[in-house]
Order: sequence, then C-alpha cells, then structure tokens
Amino acid sequence: MSNDTLSHDTLGQAQNLVTRLLTKGMSHIAIAKALGGRISPRTVYRWAKGEHAPQRKADLVALQKLAERVDPA
Repeated sequence: MSNDTLSHDTLGQAQNLVTRLLTKGMSHIAIAKALGGRISPRTVYRWAKGEHAPQRKADLVALQKLAERVDPA
C-alpha cells in the first residue's frame, strides 16, 4: 500500500467519522474540545470537508473512540 493510498484511506475515514459526529448533534467546536483541545475546530471542519486528513495516528484513533462513545454501532 502506497503512502497516497494510506492518506486517501485516512482522509475518507476521518471525513466519515466527523460527519457521523455532526449528524449526532456535535459541533466542530465540541468535537475539537472532545479530542482534548489539540485539534482546532477549523481542522475538524477541514476533516469533514475532506480537505485534510489527520496527520497523527493518535488523532484518528481519538476520533474513532469519540464516534464510538457518541454513536455506538
């Protein structure tokens, strides 16, 4: 798997997770705060729009855990 594929997969994954949280009523600001304040609301917005992917794996993992807490599948 190339780095481009990994980045594209991460981008789509982050976009889906943020969209899931937004549909459950969380705002970009609330998501950023729930991620410990390391991420700005603008960054959350960029993830939602598919403009950027999380640069750190820990941020993607934290986003996954938040989505599981807010919207258990």
